[in-house]
Amino acid sequence: MKILFNVVLFSITLIFAQTPMTDQFSSVLKPIQKKYAPDKRTAIFSVTVRQNDSLLIVKGEVDNVQAKNDVMAAFKKEFHTIADSIEVLPQQSLGEKTYGIVIVSVANMRSVPEESAELASQVLMGHLVKLWKKKSGYYLAQSPDQYLGWVDNEQVIPVTQAEAEAWKNAKKVFVKAYFNYVRSEPKNDAFPVCDITGGGILKDEGKQGSWRKISLADGRTGFLPDEDVMQYSDWGTKLHPLADNIERTGKYLMGVPYLWGGTSTKGVDCSGFTKTVYLLNGLQLNRDANQQAEQGVAVEPGAHFENLKKGDLIFFGRRGDETKPERITHVGIYLGNQEFIHSSSRVHISSFDPSSPIFDEGNLKRFIRARRVIPSLSQLKEVKTK
Repeated sequence: MKILFNVVLFSITLIFAQTPMTDQFSSVLKPIQKKYAPDKRTAIFSVTVRQNDSLLIVKGEVDNVQAKNDVMAAFKKEFHTIADSIEVLPQQSLGEKTYGIVIVSVANMRSVPEESAELASQVLMGHLVKLWKKKSGYYLAQSPDQYLGWVDNEQVIPVTQAEAEAWKNAKKVFVKAYFNYVRSEPKNDAFPVCDITGGGILKDEGKQGSWRKISLADGRTGFLPDEDVMQYSDWGTKLHPLADNIERTGKYLMGVPYLWGGTSTKGVDCSGFTKTVYLLNGLQLNRDANQQAEQGVAVEPGAHFENLKKGDLIFFGRRGDETKPERITHVGIYLGNQEFIHSSSRVHISSFDPSSPIFDEGNLKRFIRARRVIPSLSQLKEVKTK
């Protein structure tokens, strides 16, 4: 499972001195935090407030200058002497290089800048990330799905906004093979330049026979079988998440081991699995299960799941009531006939049918709801004509 409660990237903190003013500070900061950083996984708002006699010290980091302005304006209404120590990221020491391009097949995003830290998520080769600051050999980076985490600084190439735009506009290929090697020469027994996983993005240097020459953001070049790639411009336009293709992709990942924080074909957690399957079919899902539970449209499953369609996302966890909130802890993909595919210990298929040999009683009991994220045919036609 991959959920909010177990991800500690950095805190959206409200830290106060133990004074009678604590409640007042909190009441000022909380609505501003809610406005600019409602989800700590996707926004930076870490502010501490301390009172030293008549001086109010406001310190921390935010990713939005207006958030800082609102904090300072709110406190200036009540206090005349304020020390402003809020830094608006990106960190000034980064200079103009506030973007990064991943140069390994799978870059790990840690919860804190340490090799032993929890794996929070991953970013695939060739994807652009936003860089916010650097510490202890790691960048605090934000992935295309807006997720935040610490990436080894040697796994990304820092670039300027202009260089990032150039990479975005370059002719590129999208890797549709689940796993392969970029070869040093256009032949199967050539030594690898690097490995590559499905969903990676590489610069297109042209076709050579049955091979495609590519280049990485750091200048390395190599070759992939042309059948393993498609034009990146076709991703999300000509490549759409059709139900049968979602099932096929999911089944090709059967047996891939569960990996907390994993979002690649090398290893996946539950939401990493659904995210990878849909990425390989032209749709970007949010990172975590409870974030994915807000995408698409709600579907009433029916007493025996008869209203669900192949490709619907199904969510599990704890139902909310008057004493406790709902908690989404798991997600899978519905396949039809009361069967679903999900990552739990490994990618496998389970069933809601008590008579089935793969009956999953535990998940049946904790099923919460379903969402339909596959666009309708009319929506696909609309995209195609744009």
